[in-house]
Amino acid sequence: MPMTSAERVKKYRERQKLLNLDEFREKEKIRSKLNYKKLKNEEFKEAIEEDDDINEEEQEIFDRETEEPISIIDDEEIDNKIPKYLTDLNIIKIDDSGFIIYKPLKKRLNLLNKSQLQPQSIKLYFNCFKKVYKNYKKEEMNEKFQEELMKLLENSKCDIDYIKENLNFLKTDLYLFIKSLNKNQLQYIYSILTRIKGFATIIKRIYPYVIEKQIEYQRSRDNKEMDKLDKLKYNRLSFEKEEVMKILNEDKSLTKREKLIYGLFMLFPVRRPIDYQRMHLIDKEPYKEEKKEIYKRNNYYYNGIFYFFRTKTKEIQRFIVPNELDDLLKDYIEERKTGSLLLDNENKEYNISTFRIHIIKLFNKIYDISFSGLELRHYYSTYINYLVKNKKKTIEEHIEICDKMNHSYEENKKYAYLLE
Repeated sequence: MPMTSAERVKKYRERQKLLNLDEFREKEKIRSKLNYKKLKNEEFKEAIEEDDDINEEEQEIFDRETEEPISIIDDEEIDNKIPKYLTDLNIIKIDDSGFIIYKPLKKRLNLLNKSQLQPQSIKLYFNCFKKVYKNYKKEEMNEKFQEELMKLLENSKCDIDYIKENLNFLKTDLYLFIKSLNKNQLQYIYSILTRIKGFATIIKRIYPYVIEKQIEYQRSRDNKEMDKLDKLKYNRLSFEKEEVMKILNEDKSLTKREKLIYGLFMLFPVRRPIDYQRMHLIDKEPYKEEKKEIYKRNNYYYNGIFYFFRTKTKEIQRFIVPNELDDLLKDYIEERKTGSLLLDNENKEYNISTFRIHIIKLFNKIYDISFSGLELRHYYSTYINYLVKNKKKTIEEHIEICDKMNHSYEENKKYAYLLE
C-alpha cells in the first residue's frame, strides 16, 4: 500500500533529525513561527477529534485512562519548549480566590466554526456541556435547550436565539463559570461556543484559559516520574516476548479470547484499545476504505496483516502481524461462529468503556493488579525508551515502534516515565 503524504512527510522529518539535529532544530524554529501565523488564521483546533479515547469524567475507574488529547503545541517542538506566543498571557488582575483574569484577545481567531463533528464527538461535547451546566446552574437543561444544542452540534438548523438566551448568563458570569472546569471540559465548551454567532466577546475572553490549560498539560508531561503504584505495576509487567509467551503457554485459566486480547497488548506495540474495538475480520484485502469519511471507516485483520484506516492521527497504516500474535488470532478465529468484528460483545460492537473494563479485569486476572490500556501504553513507552537509552535498540527501531503505536517519535518520549 503506497504511503500517504502525511506518512512521507513524517518519515522525511525523522530522517532529517537523525542526519543533522542542529540544522533540524533551526528549521523547526522557523517552522514554529510560520505555524503561529497559521494559527492566527485558523479556529482553535478541536480539542479532541474523537471521543473514542476519552473517558467520561463521572467514570471514576477511568480517572487515569484519558488518552492523549490533541495539543495545539506541535509534537515536534524542539526541546519540548513552549512557543513564546503561548506564554505571553497578559494578566489583568488576580481575584481574592487566586483566580487569574487574563487580558482577552484583541481579535477573534476566526469566523464562525462550522466544522463537521463526528458522532462520537457530538455525544462527548453534549454530555460534557450538560454536566457542567447542571453543576453551575444547579438545574438540568430543559428539553428544548437540549434539542437545540444537539442540532447546533450536528450543523442542523436550530433556534440559535433560544440557545443564546439560555447562555446569556455567560456575559456576566463567564469567569465564575470557567473557574471549576478542567482542561478537557474547557476545550469542549470553547468548541461549542465557537459555533454560536454573536459570541465573539466571550470567545476572546475564554481563549487565554484554553491556552493556559494546554501549557499546564504540556508541562505536566515533561520529566514525568513514577509514583509508588506506577513503580509497582511497571516492575510487575514484562514486555519481553519470552515472558509473555510463558504466561500464554502456562496459564490454563485463560480462554482463547482472553489470550488474544492479552496478546494484542503484549505482542505488538501497544495501541489504543479503540483501534481493536473497531477492527473487523475480512476474507480479502480491504478496498477503497480510505475514500470513506474517516468516522465511517473501520480497521481490519486479513491474512496476517493489520489494516488501520481509522486512527487518531488520521494516518492509514498497514503492519504485518508477528507470528506469535497471528497464531493467537487464527486459533481464536477458528472457534468464532458469527459476526465480523474481531472482538465482539455478544455479536455487537463493544462499548469502549466496557472493553476498557474487560482489559483491566483481564490483566488483573493475570498479574493480580489491574492495568488500563493507557497505563500499558505509558509503561511500554517507558520500556522502549529505556532500551534505546541503554543501546539495546536503535533510534531507527524506536521510530518504527512509535509508528506502530500510532505515535510520533517526540510524543512517545513524552509518554515515557523517567526511570532512576
